Amino acid sequence: MQRDSSVQLDVHPDVYAPSEDTYLLLSAIEVEKGERALEMGCGSGTISLHMARAGAIVTAADLDERAVRATRNGASMNGLKVRVFKSDLFADVPGRFDLIVFNPPYLRGEVQGPEDLCWAGGEDGTRLTARFLREARDRLEPRGRVLLLVSDDMDRSALNEALSGWQAKTVGSRTLFFEELRALELTL
Repeated sequence: MQRDSSVQLDVHPDVYAPSEDTYLLLSAIEVEKGERALEMGCGSGTISLHMARAGAIVTAADLDERAVRATRNGASMNGLKVRVFKSDLFADVPGRFDLIVFNPPYLRGEVQGPEDLCWAGGEDGTRLTARFLREARDRLEPRGRVLLLVSDDMDRSALNEALSGWQAKTVGSRTLFFEELRALELTL
């Protein structure tokens, strides 16, 4: 999916703003009109808004109430319908999906405060990713898929363990200053 510069965002300094990782993930998305799509950890809602504009039936979720508000505001500003939930991963998100997109916190480090939630992935960088992948299994429609961003900063063996049972295909990559990011398409 190409970035649409006409999509308006409600960006706040305390909410994860679109960055290189966001745009890599966005470029790997293929969504059809009428598909049920979920963006987990929606931040400013960039991916959700693009999927809704493409005709998907979009749900978005984030643990941070400020991100929930930003995504709702962005949907309103663009005249798009997006259901947005404050949720710890799938806890308060109803339904099953054809596509689940997640740009998790993937850098090694612990959460010290709310500002760290968007990047701190724990000691091995996979803490939330592993939990997400366990929970996502029950939320995918048959032949559904997950689009997941990973980094080579993540502990390789921990990532491989989290991906156990999933078929993974790299659908995009980008090398930045200190890491390589990959967008993986996962199926069961």
